[in-house]
Amino acid sequence: MSDSEAEAAQPRPIHFVRNVLRKSWTTIKAKVWPIVRYAERRRVRWLLLGKYAPPAVLRSRERIYVAYRPDSDITYSVYPEICHLAEAWTKGNEVNNAGDLPRLYAIVLNVRQLMEEHVPGDMAELGVFRGNSAAVLAHYARLHGRRVSLFDTFEGFDKRDLVGEDKSKQMEFADTSLNMVRQLVGDASVRYVQGRFPESVPPDLNEWRFCLAHIDCDLYDPAKAGLEFFYHRLAPGGLLIVHDYANPYWTGIKRAVDEFCLGIPERPVVLADKSGTVMIRKLAQPSSVC
Repeated sequence: MSDSEAEAAQPRPIHFVRNVLRKSWTTIKAKVWPIVRYAERRRVRWLLLGKYAPPAVLRSRERIYVAYRPDSDITYSVYPEICHLAEAWTKGNEVNNAGDLPRLYAIVLNVRQLMEEHVPGDMAELGVFRGNSAAVLAHYARLHGRRVSLFDTFEGFDKRDLVGEDKSKQMEFADTSLNMVRQLVGDASVRYVQGRFPESVPPDLNEWRFCLAHIDCDLYDPAKAGLEFFYHRLAPGGLLIVHDYANPYWTGIKRAVDEFCLGIPERPVVLADKSGTVMIRKLAQPSSVC
């Protein structure tokens, strides 16, 4: 054996170290992992017993509380798109939406459920503001070969809707524009319908069918019109989402939903997000109202 061959046959230090570490990793992990887990439990315990955790936060006027992320996300990474969607969810609307992740999760989980069940039809949103939730719907529409119709004045409330119990409301949500929304949401698979609803509905849209309609228009008249328009065009198993139902400031929303539900077999399910969204899932097998 030559000197070079003899040298090559000798174990290299790096290989020796790797072998030792490989053999020792089980032992190291067994000793270190409980320490890491203990430190993590201590951190979580500190958060859950602090000023932003129950019962302390519920006895105060704090608006923020500590909550777990869904197991399906944090442990199993079922929604890898959630980070990207959260950027769109908060863009230009951080104060409202950054602290309302339960609402984002609710939309994501339910849209994915509709897609998994292959509920037919497109999606729609009435009341778009800056396009945060519209961007979420558009993501799934493109992914699953659907279309999204976005209905809004893109200039704030229409004065004609500030009547009845909404007559004391001020002109709001005017700090947006069609161009601003288009830059966030994009144009692929999206149809923008500008104007007062339902007058703005193009004739061909009357024949469309929907798997989901998201209503976030704050006022009684457009909300009532939206419920009547979309419910009867929902496919069986389709979903209505109505924002601000449990928000006492927008009393017209609750009234519109409650009145509408008197004439259909389904009832609203209220979510514990920031403003009390409700969801109404249309019966897969329509039946007569009891």
